[in-house]
Amino acid sequence: MRRLIRVIALGAMCAAAFPAQAQLKFGGSVLDHDVMMSGDFADMSRTHPFGTSRAMALGGAFASLGGDMTAMFVNPAGLGMYRSNEITLTPMMSFTHSETAGTLPYKGDNKNRFSMADVGIALNVYQSPSKPLTSLTVGFGLNRVADFNKRYSFSSESRYDPNRPDRLMPTIADVFGQQLGQNGIFPTSDGSLGYNGVNPYFWPAVLGYNAYMISPYTDGEGNPLWVPDCIGSNASVLHSNDVVSSGSINEFAFSVGANFGNIVYVGATLGFQSVHREQSIYYQEEYGYFDAAGNPTAAVNSSGEYIRSQLDYAGLYQKTVLDGSGVNFKIGVIVRPTPSLRLGVAFHTPTFYSLDRTYEGDVESSLYNNETKETKVNADWTPILNDEGGNSWDFVSPSRLMFGASYTFGTFALVTVDYERDWYNGIRVKNVPVSDPAFMIYPESYKTEFKSNFRGTNTVRAGVEVKPLPILALRAGGGYTDSMFKDGSLYFNAPYTTESYYFSAGVGVSLSRAVTLDVAYQNLTEKQTAYQLFFSLDQQTGEMKTFSGLYDTKYTRHFVSMTLGFRF
Repeated sequence: MRRLIRVIALGAMCAAAFPAQAQLKFGGSVLDHDVMMSGDFADMSRTHPFGTSRAMALGGAFASLGGDMTAMFVNPAGLGMYRSNEITLTPMMSFTHSETAGTLPYKGDNKNRFSMADVGIALNVYQSPSKPLTSLTVGFGLNRVADFNKRYSFSSESRYDPNRPDRLMPTIADVFGQQLGQNGIFPTSDGSLGYNGVNPYFWPAVLGYNAYMISPYTDGEGNPLWVPDCIGSNASVLHSNDVVSSGSINEFAFSVGANFGNIVYVGATLGFQSVHREQSIYYQEEYGYFDAAGNPTAAVNSSGEYIRSQLDYAGLYQKTVLDGSGVNFKIGVIVRPTPSLRLGVAFHTPTFYSLDRTYEGDVESSLYNNETKETKVNADWTPILNDEGGNSWDFVSPSRLMFGASYTFGTFALVTVDYERDWYNGIRVKNVPVSDPAFMIYPESYKTEFKSNFRGTNTVRAGVEVKPLPILALRAGGGYTDSMFKDGSLYFNAPYTTESYYFSAGVGVSLSRAVTLDVAYQNLTEKQTAYQLFFSLDQQTGEMKTFSGLYDTKYTRHFVSMTLGFRF
């Protein structure tokens, strides 16, 4: 822990004091990781149509198609179209690239991963062509529902203008001081400011104090306040951000599909999901001092006096780990009014999730003494916050309704189209680790926000398959999902997905009467909400006091999968 720094004259500082009459709200992608935000629940509920390579190549439009393992996870009625047994394995490679407009490269923008997209077995346990129940098939499968393997990283400079000395460049140190000052958090008489008894919401600010980003002072009237005294008022600030996410949601399904006279198919799936998501957030500020010609100069305070000790950089690292499980139920019907036309409908209940979560952080900074010419590297770290057991995060994801239609042209081709509606305004948080009305952390506050600011999404998927040869199938497809937000500009705490679209293609080959090989490629683009790295917002006027500026990150993801199927 750092010691308390005292001062003789307040006017000799670079002061960013917190005015007591204002009530500020704080946030940004670097902050608020001690809890789950409403956007985190919604983003985690946004699934993607993985499955077998045939399904991926056809854009995931499987609400009316069957005879494929993917039916268990889309419309289980399609399982009733099996006439034999089958086992499939679908390994997949994902390649993710991010772009943040108007920024410089930092650590890396790519994340590649090998995984299993789908594993399944279908057992045709009953057949009787002469009876109303023509056949019955049970299935067991494991399917990837969501993939969290992605990364975005960039640097952006806030350049100080010597001709505008009144314009201080934004630094997260100002936000740290405002957070602690507004809530009356100051060091003890010996200068220590620990974590015991301090809400984890303030842990990054405490780390900022221990990294010499802010210091406590007393003004002429005896009022305590915080100032970033080791950051010159003439500082240019280089903001660097690196966010790495990994993990997935996988669903194990037990399904039953029944065939009635080769005209009506019904099915049901009981799904059990496993969740793992790990996110590392590293934010760094580097402080440089330059004159009007761009030459290095000394750091000074607001009075133009040289600073004795100045920060060269400060880096804040935070890590969150989310583990848990969920359960849901799916039912569906497919009707064939003619041999070539199939019409399908499926309903997915909300998934009931129970999630354990851990959070921790650490800081490192470099402090340079202009008198002794010595550099001191400082480090500190928080405890680990565990939200587990009775203190877990429990929530209910959106319910889903799907409609599909497909038409086959003999054995030569087929066309399939799906529409899906997901009710994100119906997400409900059932349990939070510690209810805190002061920070709007209790189930009712989430319910109000989802009802007021979220809406149902619309998804359209389509695919086409052509067989120029009996043993060869060529496929293409795509899909689009619109935004879950009524107004995405309200959500600038983090880059949450607003809309996504994808294109796919693939080929299938019959290696023998019992063995098939399918390959698929899918290109997915995800647009995000524009976001602040950090900000403080006056809740009375709605104006920003301190803010980093908006950033806009877009993901492009490539998936390549291969399915090997064995029928017996």
